[in-house]
Amino acid sequence: MTMSPKIPPKQIPASDKKKVVVQYFDAIGQRYDLADTLMSFGLHFFWRRAVLKHLAPAKGSRILDLCGGAGEFARRIAGTGAPGMTAVSDLSRSMLAAGKRRTREKTPENPIQWVRSDAEQLGFAENSFDGVIVGYGIRNLSDLSRGLHEIQRVLVPGGKLVIMEFSIPQSRWLRVLYHWYSFWVMPGFGRLITGEEAPFVYLAKSIRTFPPPKKVREMIASAGFVRVTNQPLSNGLVTVYSAIKQERSCHTPSWGPDIP
Repeated sequence: MTMSPKIPPKQIPASDKKKVVVQYFDAIGQRYDLADTLMSFGLHFFWRRAVLKHLAPAKGSRILDLCGGAGEFARRIAGTGAPGMTAVSDLSRSMLAAGKRRTREKTPENPIQWVRSDAEQLGFAENSFDGVIVGYGIRNLSDLSRGLHEIQRVLVPGGKLVIMEFSIPQSRWLRVLYHWYSFWVMPGFGRLITGEEAPFVYLAKSIRTFPPPKKVREMIASAGFVRVTNQPLSNGLVTVYSAIKQERSCHTPSWGPDIP
């Protein structure tokens, strides 16, 4: 018997996207990190280390883990003892609750602030953070341009933005394999781990409808950032974007050289 591939849902209207995405992450929040590890075959550990090298926060800096979910980046940053303050912002209560529980177990000596906030309308004052890091989050925004402008607003002049986001592999053979894995394997695998299938069907579809790296780079620049770069990892399975908020004062950013 011939099986039909799992067909991704129709494009979610922008007006409904925020609500639907939050429902998805609330449903899988308690086991999302486990699913991330297993379905990436552990590659996400390598990807996160590479992204943190781009951020390289200086001692005493204020860092925002935006769309941070369970705070994987925030825990790693807080564990270094470098930042003066680390905050996680996300809309999913389930993800934030899971992060709080794990943080109490792993980094009780360096508490993290947890804030339920919309990335397109952040509840922080202007110039609140020296660095913003986003892992797999900008793809889920209903208005990417607005989200990037909010990040620009809360960063200090000269502050650094680093984004890690899924993208389409560069080589043809890997794209074919990736398509098969995304629509045939990943939803069922996700259901076994989390009890939910729809969030992983959405994940596969959202990666394919997200703008290519060149377009994302242009949007970041349009939001008031300079020195915008993008770097593919693992043949483009993910892309790391790095940028600096354009300075309008004599503020000097406390960042080392960009990682090539």
